[in-house]
Amino acid sequence: MPDNANIVLHAWDGARRLFANTVQWSVQTQDGRSPSAGRKTLQFPPLHGGSQALNVPFFDNLFDNYTVIANADGFDNAAWYPLRVTDKRPVTLDLMFLQKNAKAHFANATWSKLNQSRPTVAAIVQRGCESPAAAADKYGVIQEGRPDGLACFLNIVTALAGIRLPSGKSPLEYYWNIGWPAGDANDPVWLKSVDDLFKQDRFFCYVAQDILPDVRAAAGRGFAQEPNPQAWGHEGATESYKQTQFDAANVQLTFHGHNTAVFPDQNGNPVNCVKIEPDIDYYRDVGSHALLEVIPHWLSHGLSDPKIAYWLRWMSAKREGLPDFDPLCTVEA
Repeated sequence: MPDNANIVLHAWDGARRLFANTVQWSVQTQDGRSPSAGRKTLQFPPLHGGSQALNVPFFDNLFDNYTVIANADGFDNAAWYPLRVTDKRPVTLDLMFLQKNAKAHFANATWSKLNQSRPTVAAIVQRGCESPAAAADKYGVIQEGRPDGLACFLNIVTALAGIRLPSGKSPLEYYWNIGWPAGDANDPVWLKSVDDLFKQDRFFCYVAQDILPDVRAAAGRGFAQEPNPQAWGHEGATESYKQTQFDAANVQLTFHGHNTAVFPDQNGNPVNCVKIEPDIDYYRDVGSHALLEVIPHWLSHGLSDPKIAYWLRWMSAKREGLPDFDPLCTVEA
């Protein structure tokens, strides 16, 4: 007969706040057995507040890889897999619940606040514009007119800032240039021209070619090279590397080696650059796909949703014991 294990659940909303005591939510768990081997689903009584403890069977084998599924009125389901339990100590799981019809909010990601709190990111934007004033205008227009694209950009650059390549550098310590088209940001034609560069699931820009040996050296050291990236929807790509640190929401760096450019740095010196296409993949591997099988309507969107990338990356960072994933934006109704 199995012994018992404990799971301590913390429930958060899309603004990264613990649930208030007035919020009611429920949880079910599934052990790691297959249906034919007698997998059991445990239903727990209604819960209130931000933190609760659950008691589940412990098997001391692969059956201890649990799936946890939770729901709360007014929110989309929250889930995690795999959660490996032990009889030695409670296992903590932080679940984020996104309100139905929630959208990205940028109160902490205005142009002035971006310059204050993330000057490296602001510099990436400004290098691709004619002047500091043009950068402020274009960023503001993107924030209003392409919020999903901006949320995607902030997700990715925040994730990049937390990565250390074999050199010890973060990818953002290299020269990046957003390369937005020239022109008046208030002209609707300009906003339309950005759509091929700034998407809800990825963006395209230029990065110093010096980053390439560093990323290549990371293969097998926190990254894995993805063969034939063009077959996986990266048209024109020459090489691609995906982070392997997390169970879900890993960064992928895809390079277009035939597309190069030269830009001046802050001292006017030329920087040889290559086109890069960073994105965040929902799944580390095919097995991780099970995480979102419990939320089928999210799988029908086609393009990755920056709200879901945020949701997964935040929970993944929590699972790894890392600081909160904070892309400056939140997801709220």
